[in-house]
Amino acid sequence: MKYTGPYCYTLFLSGENGKRVISKKECNGVTSNFQKPVTLSKTPKIYILKHEGEIVYVGYASQAIGTRLSQGIKAKGLNGYHGYKWKQVDQLELFVYVFDKEIKGGKHLDDKPFTLLAEAVEAELVYKVREKTGQWPEFQNEIHFNNEDLELTKRIAGKMFEEIMLELTQ
Repeated sequence: MKYTGPYCYTLFLSGENGKRVISKKECNGVTSNFQKPVTLSKTPKIYILKHEGEIVYVGYASQAIGTRLSQGIKAKGLNGYHGYKWKQVDQLELFVYVFDKEIKGGKHLDDKPFTLLAEAVEAELVYKVREKTGQWPEFQNEIHFNNEDLELTKRIAGKMFEEIMLELTQ
């Protein structure tokens, strides 16, 4: 499966605990809203957050990235979901990779190979962080383990990891 990215943003969060929001987004130092293709819904994405030079979270989303991030920031424990552990941080770097595949959504069976592959890439990226640093990403809540197309998954995750590490050093 082909993908594009990373699409890079700096996120600025503000507000009191329980009322945090993304108050500003920048792309290349310029205030900007999220742009296509990260705004596409029903499109698999891997997103990586770094804080103070460290990868602190890796996630998978198929909805627009703004929608996914807002859900995790606004969550207050309803149905056991407390949202992102990183939502108390004031500034983060966001890197988004967008897969070139529109899915049907609603957990449709035709989507399963694509969502499993994207989730496997998420897991491999998290593992790469652990392998390179000796620790899991600081704010990681969960990962989805599977062995979907393992060689392809490892190759994609390895390339993404190298690109993000280059971004971290620049």
